Amino acid sequence: MAKGVLPPGFFLGTGFGLAVGLAVFLLFSDRSVEVPEPDIKPVRDYSVLPVSDLPGWSGDDLSPAVKALQKTCEKWSSLPADYIVSSDPVRMTVEDWIGPCEELQDAAEMDSRTFLESRFQAVKLTDKADESGEAPEKGLFTGYFAPEYEGSLTRSEDYNVPLYTVPDDLQVLDLGDFDPGLRGKVIRGEVRDGQFVPYKTRREIESGTLEGRGLELVWLKHSEDAFFLHIQGSGIIRLENGDRLWVGYAGKNGRPYRAVGRFLIEEGEISREHMSMQAIRKWMADNPERARDLMWRNPSYIFFRHLEMEGPVGSLGVTLTPGRSLAVDPEKVPLGIPVWLDIKPEEDASGQTALQRLMVAQDTGGAIRGRVRGDIYWGIGDDAGRIAGRMKETGTYYLLLPRPVVTRMTQKGAEDGQATAD
Repeated sequence: MAKGVLPPGFFLGTGFGLAVGLAVFLLFSDRSVEVPEPDIKPVRDYSVLPVSDLPGWSGDDLSPAVKALQKTCEKWSSLPADYIVSSDPVRMTVEDWIGPCEELQDAAEMDSRTFLESRFQAVKLTDKADESGEAPEKGLFTGYFAPEYEGSLTRSEDYNVPLYTVPDDLQVLDLGDFDPGLRGKVIRGEVRDGQFVPYKTRREIESGTLEGRGLELVWLKHSEDAFFLHIQGSGIIRLENGDRLWVGYAGKNGRPYRAVGRFLIEEGEISREHMSMQAIRKWMADNPERARDLMWRNPSYIFFRHLEMEGPVGSLGVTLTPGRSLAVDPEKVPLGIPVWLDIKPEEDASGQTALQRLMVAQDTGGAIRGRVRGDIYWGIGDDAGRIAGRMKETGTYYLLLPRPVVTRMTQKGAEDGQATAD
């Protein structure tokens, strides 16, 4: 177990399901797991409360999360003051964070708890209303990790599965260049016969369409290793001479993500109760003649790059902090901001305890969709993978926003008749 990131007894019982984590839920695409109906059915979009009133606030050691937040501040310090951090749930720019970030640099010399309580307020979001007009406060939370696999910088009989860098014919079009209302929306493809068309599929790439172009970054032993590394987005390659090479996400082909775990459930190969990354890998090992066809049913393909940093880098562009970096839906939750996580498992004989802690939204995931949805980064290697694999629970979180931002937000909410104060 990764040290210093997991409270004693948390999701070690049966209540969290058996070994179902990020690798699996990413395999489920939108992670369409049946989530228990929340007891509370709010009709508003968000509510505001003092940071000191957050559930479990006094029991968390804030220092790891404060260090993670300082990485966010370092990132923002390189951006212009008018750079837009978020437009939902409220418009924020880097300028809104200059003051708090400057004070945060002295957090080691001050009481960070008092600082956060005095300069921030907590905003609890609810998810999009369903057909009944009700907006759930709770959502699904899972975990992910950085795997470690054997590899080589040269191709051989043993190492013959490539990880590719981004090909030069892959074009990324920002739709905001054509319509300001589509800012941030992109499509990926290539030009063939004078037409812009979707890029090559996983099947086409793994059948050799990129061979001979010098795009091979590193070679792995097993196609399953490459497939799951695509799912996680970054990891460590142990080279033959003992060196360790960090690789991370550099781009994707833009094809839709299809969930191979879902296919196996729907076709009766693995039951939902027994679904896990380990179960999928075992199925692939037991069915080698069918494994490649299963992987090819997911046309999405990831390209990689060497990482100079000692650790995986999230979508925000900073190294992730085990147990404190959270992957979110960037269209619903602003990247970079502090978040208070509140997961309280149902009481049973399994000895589970609540997970209530300060985190920072620093990453995204292809299957992370919705306001109340998150993936916790747990670290590197098999131990972190086992922690991530056991995590599947419903919960919620609160955004910690500077007070002036919340003031603007509540003023707008009052005009729209949405916000409330708890």
